[in-house]
Amino acid sequence: MLQDFKFVFKKPLLLVSLAFISLFPVIYALTFLGAMWDPYDRTGDMQFHIVNEDAGNEDIELGKEIEAELKDNDQLDWQFSTLEKAEEAIKSGESYGYLEIPADASDNAMTFLSESPENVNLKLKTNPGFNFIGSIMSEQVGSVLVETVQKEITETYTKTLISELGSLSDQSDEAQDAIAELKNGAVTLDDGLGQLEDSSAQLKQGADNLESGASQVSEGAGTLYNGEQQFTGQITQLAPMLGNYAQTVQGAQSELENGAGQLNEASTQLAGGASELNSGIGQMNGGISELKAGSSELAEALTEVDTRFNELLAEIEEQNIVFSDEGAEAIASPVNLDIESMVDTQNYAQSFAPLIIAVSLYIGAITFNVVYPMNKIFENKKNVFSQWLSRGLLFLSHSVIITTLLYAAIVWVMQIEIASHWRFYFAMLVWSLVSISIIGLLVMIFGNFGKFLGIVLLIVQLSSSGGTFPIETANNFYQTLYEFLPMAFVVSSFKDAIFGQAFNMEFSTIMYILLAIAAGAYLLVLLVLWLKDKFPKYEEKANKMAKFEN
Repeated sequence: MLQDFKFVFKKPLLLVSLAFISLFPVIYALTFLGAMWDPYDRTGDMQFHIVNEDAGNEDIELGKEIEAELKDNDQLDWQFSTLEKAEEAIKSGESYGYLEIPADASDNAMTFLSESPENVNLKLKTNPGFNFIGSIMSEQVGSVLVETVQKEITETYTKTLISELGSLSDQSDEAQDAIAELKNGAVTLDDGLGQLEDSSAQLKQGADNLESGASQVSEGAGTLYNGEQQFTGQITQLAPMLGNYAQTVQGAQSELENGAGQLNEASTQLAGGASELNSGIGQMNGGISELKAGSSELAEALTEVDTRFNELLAEIEEQNIVFSDEGAEAIASPVNLDIESMVDTQNYAQSFAPLIIAVSLYIGAITFNVVYPMNKIFENKKNVFSQWLSRGLLFLSHSVIITTLLYAAIVWVMQIEIASHWRFYFAMLVWSLVSISIIGLLVMIFGNFGKFLGIVLLIVQLSSSGGTFPIETANNFYQTLYEFLPMAFVVSSFKDAIFGQAFNMEFSTIMYILLAIAAGAYLLVLLVLWLKDKFPKYEEKANKMAKFEN
């Protein structure tokens, strides 16, 4: 009933192997999670260049403001350099991107209240061919930098507008004082006009009285004149006979006196009317004087208001301040970010193809060593060198087959764009030879345990190849492995072949390294075959390790 358990406990090597296999999910999970635990918290080692060409102006210096903000920012390894150095760094894979601040950035930032507002045009350049997620991080950094620029612009405009509003408020107080003077002048003018109206009425009344008195005086004067004429005539005619007619003369004189009285009364009335007329004219003149004074005050107040507002308009014109819809839109969105890529990525799959292809070929090498009995002892045993050549031809044949099939699937089925097909195929073939040689060597030395070691090597290389997150986001242990493990090199060679651009090192250099590794592993295979031939006990031990049931 428990024969399976009894068999396992009777085979210590099988028991140890099963124990290691049980640990495989733990090793895989811990390794990958350790490499990708919190990549965004370790971006401080990722280089990002800032190319500040901004000339600045007396109101704002955006370039210097951005540099000042970033010097205390440890989210990335900020490098302040020239455009030429930034281009070289991004091409080589040393930097994940750069932000270019043009010379007219600050000048454009101060045009939002002009007739022709201009946006601040920043340029962000990334290289998704080197690392896709790194380029995404760089774009996110670009968005943060845009927010920084917008903050600086908004702050500058806010300060300027507050200052202008303060000046406007001061001038508004002066305008209010001028307006108050204008109102007082208007009141004075109104009072003067009222007095002028009263004087006009009195003048009219006096004129009427004067006209009436003048008429009466004229009538009395006529009567008096006629009476005098009659009296004179009578005196002349009756002079000889007057002696006894004194009573008649007295009557004539009385009549003359009455006429004189009437004339005097009329004269009095005429004088009164004239006096009233003069008084009215005087009052009218006084009202006119007050009217003139009020008009003068009004004119001065209007002049003051006009002067103040003309000064304000002149100041606005001098500063070229124009309030327009275009300017409002520019202030609301003051920055244009032009994102440019070093390479054109077809899709997400193309960016991750280098890593996936490297892993696929490696897995193909593992499955080959699982199926093929690498430690099989043939009945007709050949010499060591013949065995070695036969094993090498077997490795090469399998590498050509899986490389050709995978190349056809990538290029013709998935239709992923490849910049250099010969480099792509050659890199696949060389990596396949490296993988099958290394795993074959491990299996020949350690048997089935060698297959396990091959899987562990795959996991370690996946974590330190820089094929997913930038290698700078991993801890120092994985960054060190990145410099030595072959998968990191082959991933770079696939990037070169797919995107047509060398990153960490030249394609030829990578191929020399990989071919050297394959040759070294193949030579070690020869050494193992020689040891087995010279030391039968070692061959027997290796066979037991390859077959748990023996």
